[in-house]
Amino acid sequence: MKFVTRTVGMLLVLLLLMGSLLVTGKAYAQNTQAEHQKQLEEYEKKKKEIEEANKAKEKLLEAEKQKNAAKKAYNEGNTALKKGSYEEALKSYDTSIQYDPSLVQSYYGKGVALTKMRRYEEALAAYNKAVQVNPLYSQAWLALAKLYRQLDRYDDALTACLTAVSNDSTYHKAYYELGFIYNKRKQYQKAADAFAKVTVLNPKQYRAFNAQGVALNKIGKTDEAIQAFQNAVAIKENYYEPYFRMSSVFNKLGRNQEALDAALNCLKYKKNYAPAAFEAGMAYEQMNQFTNAIKYYEIAKKSRNWRKSAQYQIDMMKRKMQ
Repeated sequence: MKFVTRTVGMLLVLLLLMGSLLVTGKAYAQNTQAEHQKQLEEYEKKKKEIEEANKAKEKLLEAEKQKNAAKKAYNEGNTALKKGSYEEALKSYDTSIQYDPSLVQSYYGKGVALTKMRRYEEALAAYNKAVQVNPLYSQAWLALAKLYRQLDRYDDALTACLTAVSNDSTYHKAYYELGFIYNKRKQYQKAADAFAKVTVLNPKQYRAFNAQGVALNKIGKTDEAIQAFQNAVAIKENYYEPYFRMSSVFNKLGRNQEALDAALNCLKYKKNYAPAAFEAGMAYEQMNQFTNAIKYYEIAKKSRNWRKSAQYQIDMMKRKMQ
Protein backbone atom coordinates (compact mmCIF):
# COMPACT_ATOMS: atom_id res chain seq x y z
CA MET A 1 0.00 0.00 0.00
CA LYS A 2 2.78 2.35 0.92
CA PHE A 3 4.48 1.43 -2.31
CA VAL A 4 1.40 2.32 -4.36
CA THR A 5 0.97 5.59 -2.53
CA ARG A 6 4.61 6.46 -3.07
CA THR A 7 4.40 5.52 -6.74
CA VAL A 8 1.30 7.64 -7.26
CA GLY A 9 3.02 10.54 -5.55
CA MET A 10 6.06 10.25 -7.73
CA LEU A 11 3.86 10.09 -10.84
CA LEU A 12 2.04 13.23 -9.77
CA VAL A 13 5.36 15.05 -9.23
CA LEU A 14 6.55 13.83 -12.61
CA LEU A 15 3.37 15.03 -14.28
CA LEU A 16 3.72 18.40 -12.62
CA LEU A 17 7.29 18.66 -13.79
CA MET A 18 6.35 17.70 -17.31
CA GLY A 19 3.51 20.24 -17.29
CA SER A 20 5.85 22.88 -16.08
CA LEU A 21 8.32 22.01 -18.79
CA LEU A 22 5.60 22.11 -21.43
CA VAL A 23 4.38 25.51 -20.24
CA THR A 24 7.94 26.82 -20.09
CA GLY A 25 8.70 25.39 -23.55
CA LYS A 26 5.55 26.89 -24.99
CA ALA A 27 6.36 30.31 -23.48
CA TYR A 28 9.93 30.08 -24.79
CA ALA A 29 8.67 29.17 -28.23
CA GLN A 30 6.24 32.09 -28.19
CA ASN A 31 8.96 34.50 -27.06
CA THR A 32 11.32 33.23 -29.74
CA GLN A 33 8.63 33.59 -32.39
CA ALA A 34 7.83 37.16 -31.23
CA GLU A 35 11.50 38.10 -31.29
CA HIS A 36 11.89 36.61 -34.75
CA GLN A 37 8.82 38.53 -35.96
CA LYS A 38 10.22 41.74 -34.51
CA GLN A 39 13.56 41.19 -36.21
CA LEU A 40 11.78 40.40 -39.46
CA GLU A 41 9.76 43.62 -39.25
CA GLU A 42 12.88 45.65 -38.50
CA TYR A 43 14.63 44.02 -41.45
CA GLU A 44 11.73 44.81 -43.78
CA LYS A 45 11.63 48.39 -42.51
CA LYS A 46 15.36 48.84 -43.05
CA LYS A 47 15.12 47.23 -46.44
CA LYS A 48 12.33 49.62 -47.43
CA GLU A 49 14.30 52.63 -46.19
CA ILE A 50 17.34 51.55 -48.24
CA GLU A 51 15.18 50.98 -51.33
CA GLU A 52 13.54 54.41 -50.95
CA ALA A 53 16.93 56.07 -50.45
CA ASN A 54 18.25 54.36 -53.57
CA LYS A 55 15.20 55.44 -55.55
CA ALA A 56 15.63 59.02 -54.34
CA LYS A 57 19.31 58.91 -55.29
CA GLU A 58 18.43 57.52 -58.73
CA LYS A 59 15.80 60.21 -59.15
CA LEU A 60 18.32 62.93 -58.25
CA LEU A 61 20.86 61.47 -60.65
CA GLU A 62 18.26 61.34 -63.41
CA ALA A 63 17.19 64.93 -62.70
CA GLU A 64 20.82 66.05 -62.80
CA LYS A 65 21.28 64.16 -66.05
CA GLN A 66 18.20 65.89 -67.50
CA LYS A 67 19.44 69.32 -66.39
CA ASN A 68 22.87 68.73 -67.92
CA ALA A 69 21.28 67.63 -71.17
CA ALA A 70 19.08 70.75 -71.11
CA LYS A 71 22.08 73.03 -70.58
CA LYS A 72 23.97 71.30 -73.37
CA ALA A 73 21.08 71.76 -75.80
CA TYR A 74 20.67 75.38 -74.66
CA ASN A 75 24.34 76.13 -75.35
CA GLU A 76 24.04 74.48 -78.76
CA GLY A 77 21.06 76.74 -79.44
CA ASN A 78 23.09 79.81 -78.54
CA THR A 79 25.91 78.73 -80.86
CA ALA A 80 23.49 78.19 -83.73
CA LEU A 81 21.79 81.52 -83.03
CA LYS A 82 25.11 83.38 -83.25
CA LYS A 83 25.79 81.71 -86.59
CA GLY A 84 22.41 82.79 -87.92
CA SER A 85 21.16 79.18 -88.11
CA TYR A 86 17.78 80.00 -86.62
CA GLU A 87 15.98 76.74 -87.43
CA GLU A 88 18.80 74.76 -85.84
CA ALA A 89 18.76 77.09 -82.83
CA LEU A 90 15.01 76.65 -82.46
CA LYS A 91 15.32 72.85 -82.44
CA SER A 92 18.04 73.00 -79.80
CA TYR A 93 16.01 75.29 -77.56
CA ASP A 94 12.98 73.01 -77.90
CA THR A 95 15.15 70.03 -76.97
CA SER A 96 16.43 71.92 -73.95
CA ILE A 97 12.88 72.68 -72.83
CA GLN A 98 11.91 69.02 -73.17
CA TYR A 99 14.73 68.05 -70.84
CA ASP A 100 14.12 70.86 -68.36
CA PRO A 101 10.88 72.90 -68.64
CA SER A 102 12.10 75.19 -65.85
CA LEU A 103 15.15 76.49 -67.79
CA VAL A 104 13.79 79.97 -68.47
CA GLN A 105 16.72 80.98 -70.69
CA SER A 106 15.67 78.40 -73.28
CA TYR A 107 12.26 80.05 -73.71
CA TYR A 108 14.02 83.39 -74.12
CA GLY A 109 16.43 82.00 -76.70
CA LYS A 110 13.52 80.42 -78.53
CA GLY A 111 11.80 83.81 -78.62
CA VAL A 112 14.92 85.44 -80.08
CA ALA A 113 15.21 82.79 -82.80
CA LEU A 114 11.52 83.10 -83.68
CA THR A 115 11.82 86.90 -83.81
CA LYS A 116 14.74 86.58 -86.21
CA MET A 117 12.56 84.31 -88.34
CA ARG A 118 9.74 86.89 -88.21
CA ARG A 119 7.41 84.42 -86.53
CA TYR A 120 6.32 87.13 -84.17
CA GLU A 121 3.25 85.61 -82.52
CA GLU A 122 5.22 82.47 -81.67
CA ALA A 123 8.03 84.64 -80.36
CA LEU A 124 5.58 86.48 -78.10
CA ALA A 125 4.34 83.13 -76.82
CA ALA A 126 7.91 82.03 -76.04
CA TYR A 127 8.74 85.24 -74.17
CA ASN A 128 5.46 85.07 -72.26
CA LYS A 129 6.25 81.49 -71.27
CA ALA A 130 9.63 82.68 -70.00
CA VAL A 131 8.06 85.27 -67.68
CA GLN A 132 5.44 82.74 -66.63
CA VAL A 133 8.22 80.39 -65.50
CA ASN A 134 10.12 83.25 -63.85
CA PRO A 135 8.14 86.50 -63.42
CA LEU A 136 11.35 88.29 -62.34
CA TYR A 137 13.19 87.55 -65.57
CA SER A 138 13.50 91.15 -66.75
CA GLN A 139 15.39 90.28 -69.93
CA ALA A 140 12.31 88.48 -71.27
CA TRP A 141 10.03 91.37 -70.22
CA LEU A 142 12.30 93.73 -72.16
CA ALA A 143 12.21 91.44 -75.20
CA LEU A 144 8.42 91.46 -74.99
CA ALA A 145 8.38 95.26 -74.80
CA LYS A 146 10.60 95.62 -77.87
CA LEU A 147 8.56 93.18 -79.94
CA TYR A 148 5.26 94.73 -78.88
CA ARG A 149 6.61 98.15 -79.90
CA GLN A 150 7.75 96.72 -83.22
CA LEU A 151 4.20 95.43 -83.75
CA ASP A 152 2.73 98.85 -82.78
CA ARG A 153 1.14 97.39 -79.65
CA TYR A 154 2.26 100.27 -77.48
CA ASP A 155 0.03 99.62 -74.46
CA ASP A 156 1.34 96.06 -74.19
CA ALA A 157 4.87 97.32 -74.75
CA LEU A 158 4.51 99.84 -71.94
CA THR A 159 3.16 97.23 -69.50
CA ALA A 160 6.01 94.83 -70.27
CA CYS A 161 8.68 97.52 -70.00
CA LEU A 162 7.33 98.91 -66.73
CA THR A 163 7.40 95.37 -65.33
CA ALA A 164 11.05 95.05 -66.37
CA VAL A 165 12.08 98.22 -64.53
CA SER A 166 9.88 97.31 -61.57
CA ASN A 167 11.76 94.01 -61.28
CA ASP A 168 15.13 95.72 -61.63
CA SER A 169 15.35 99.47 -61.04
CA THR A 170 18.97 99.48 -62.29
CA TYR A 171 18.18 97.91 -65.67
CA HIS A 172 19.23 100.83 -67.89
CA LYS A 173 18.39 98.98 -71.13
CA ALA A 174 14.77 98.77 -70.01
CA TYR A 175 14.62 102.52 -69.32
CA TYR A 176 16.10 103.12 -72.79
CA GLU A 177 13.32 101.07 -74.36
CA LEU A 178 10.78 102.82 -72.12
CA GLY A 179 11.85 106.14 -73.61
CA PHE A 180 11.15 104.92 -77.14
CA ILE A 181 7.76 103.57 -76.11
CA TYR A 182 6.80 106.92 -74.60
CA ASN A 183 7.96 108.59 -77.82
CA LYS A 184 5.60 106.39 -79.81
CA ARG A 185 2.80 107.35 -77.43
CA LYS A 186 3.77 111.03 -77.92
CA GLN A 187 4.49 111.34 -74.20
CA TYR A 188 7.71 113.23 -74.82
CA GLN A 189 8.38 114.50 -71.30
CA LYS A 190 8.12 110.96 -69.95
CA ALA A 191 10.37 109.83 -72.78
CA ALA A 192 12.95 112.46 -71.87
CA ASP A 193 12.76 111.43 -68.21
CA ALA A 194 13.29 107.78 -69.12
CA PHE A 195 16.34 108.60 -71.24
CA ALA A 196 17.65 110.80 -68.41
CA LYS A 197 17.35 107.79 -66.08
CA VAL A 198 19.54 105.82 -68.49
CA THR A 199 22.24 108.49 -68.34
CA VAL A 200 22.20 108.37 -64.54
CA LEU A 201 22.54 104.58 -64.48
CA ASN A 202 25.03 104.54 -67.34
CA PRO A 203 26.71 107.96 -67.75
CA LYS A 204 28.61 106.79 -70.85
CA GLN A 205 25.43 105.98 -72.76
CA TYR A 206 25.79 108.70 -75.38
CA ARG A 207 22.85 107.44 -77.45
CA ALA A 208 20.53 108.05 -74.51
CA PHE A 209 21.64 111.70 -74.35
CA ASN A 210 20.87 112.04 -78.06
CA ALA A 211 17.44 110.45 -77.64
CA GLN A 212 16.76 112.66 -74.63
CA GLY A 213 17.58 115.72 -76.75
CA VAL A 214 15.15 114.62 -79.46
CA ALA A 215 12.33 114.19 -76.92
CA LEU A 216 13.05 117.56 -75.25
CA ASN A 217 13.07 119.32 -78.61
CA LYS A 218 9.62 117.85 -79.33
CA ILE A 219 8.17 119.77 -76.37
CA GLY A 220 10.04 122.98 -77.12
CA LYS A 221 12.72 122.67 -74.46
CA THR A 222 15.39 123.67 -76.93
CA ASP A 223 18.09 124.77 -74.49
CA GLU A 224 17.83 121.48 -72.61
CA ALA A 225 17.78 119.61 -75.92
CA ILE A 226 20.96 121.33 -77.11
CA GLN A 227 22.65 120.51 -73.82
CA ALA A 228 21.67 116.85 -74.19
CA PHE A 229 23.12 116.75 -77.73
CA GLN A 230 26.30 118.38 -76.49
CA ASN A 231 26.53 115.80 -73.71
CA ALA A 232 26.29 113.05 -76.32
CA VAL A 233 29.19 114.33 -78.44
CA ALA A 234 31.22 115.11 -75.34
CA ILE A 235 31.20 111.37 -74.62
CA LYS A 236 31.66 110.26 -78.24
CA GLU A 237 33.05 113.02 -80.40
CA ASN A 238 32.53 111.22 -83.72
CA TYR A 239 28.88 110.41 -83.04
CA TYR A 240 27.46 112.27 -86.01
CA GLU A 241 23.71 112.32 -85.30
CA PRO A 242 23.65 114.82 -82.38
CA TYR A 243 25.54 117.33 -84.55
CA PHE A 244 22.80 117.13 -87.15
CA ARG A 245 20.13 117.45 -84.45
CA MET A 246 21.85 120.51 -83.02
CA SER A 247 22.17 122.13 -86.45
CA SER A 248 18.44 121.71 -87.01
CA VAL A 249 17.59 123.29 -83.64
CA PHE A 250 20.04 126.16 -84.17
CA ASN A 251 18.64 126.90 -87.62
CA LYS A 252 15.11 127.08 -86.24
CA LEU A 253 16.33 129.48 -83.56
CA GLY A 254 18.03 131.64 -86.18
CA ARG A 255 21.46 130.83 -84.76
CA ASN A 256 22.80 130.06 -88.21
CA GLN A 257 26.54 130.10 -87.56
CA GLU A 258 26.13 127.59 -84.74
CA ALA A 259 23.88 125.57 -87.02
CA LEU A 260 26.53 125.60 -89.73
CA ASP A 261 29.29 124.58 -87.32
CA ALA A 262 27.21 121.67 -86.06
CA ALA A 263 26.25 120.55 -89.58
CA LEU A 264 29.86 120.65 -90.77
CA ASN A 265 30.93 118.63 -87.73
CA CYS A 266 28.31 116.05 -88.64
CA LEU A 267 29.59 115.90 -92.23
CA LYS A 268 33.11 115.55 -90.92
CA TYR A 269 32.19 112.26 -89.27
CA LYS A 270 29.62 111.09 -91.83
CA LYS A 271 30.50 112.28 -95.29
CA ASN A 272 27.64 113.36 -97.57
CA TYR A 273 25.03 112.78 -94.86
CA ALA A 274 21.99 114.31 -96.54
CA PRO A 275 20.16 115.67 -93.44
CA ALA A 276 23.28 117.53 -92.27
CA ALA A 277 24.06 118.77 -95.79
CA PHE A 278 20.54 120.19 -96.01
CA GLU A 279 20.96 122.00 -92.66
CA ALA A 280 24.32 123.38 -93.82
CA GLY A 281 22.63 124.63 -96.96
CA MET A 282 19.87 126.17 -94.87
CA ALA A 283 22.40 127.95 -92.63
CA TYR A 284 24.32 129.33 -95.60
CA GLU A 285 21.05 130.43 -97.23
CA GLN A 286 19.97 132.30 -94.09
CA MET A 287 23.36 134.02 -94.08
CA ASN A 288 22.83 134.97 -97.78
CA GLN A 289 25.76 132.83 -98.93
CA PHE A 290 23.79 131.30 -101.79
CA THR A 291 26.67 129.70 -103.68
CA ASN A 292 27.71 127.71 -100.61
CA ALA A 293 24.09 126.96 -99.85
CA ILE A 294 23.54 125.47 -103.32
CA LYS A 295 26.70 123.40 -102.93
CA TYR A 296 25.33 121.68 -99.83
CA TYR A 297 21.80 121.36 -101.14
CA GLU A 298 23.31 119.54 -104.11
CA ILE A 299 24.87 117.07 -101.68
CA ALA A 300 21.51 116.61 -99.96
CA LYS A 301 19.88 116.05 -103.37
CA LYS A 302 21.79 112.82 -103.80
CA SER A 303 19.52 111.25 -101.21
CA ARG A 304 16.14 110.20 -102.54
CA ASN A 305 14.46 111.27 -99.29
CA TRP A 306 15.89 114.79 -99.48
CA ARG A 307 15.91 115.33 -103.25
CA LYS A 308 12.61 117.15 -103.54
CA SER A 309 13.22 119.50 -100.58
CA ALA A 310 16.78 120.30 -101.67
CA GLN A 311 15.75 121.01 -105.26
CA TYR A 312 13.01 123.31 -104.08
CA GLN A 313 15.53 125.33 -102.03
CA ILE A 314 17.94 125.44 -104.97
CA ASP A 315 15.23 126.76 -107.32
CA MET A 316 14.22 129.38 -104.76
CA MET A 317 17.76 130.67 -104.41
CA LYS A 318 18.44 130.72 -108.11
CA ARG A 319 15.46 132.98 -108.57
CA LYS A 320 16.82 135.25 -105.81
CA MET A 321 20.22 135.36 -107.51
CA GLN A 322 18.86 136.45 -110.90
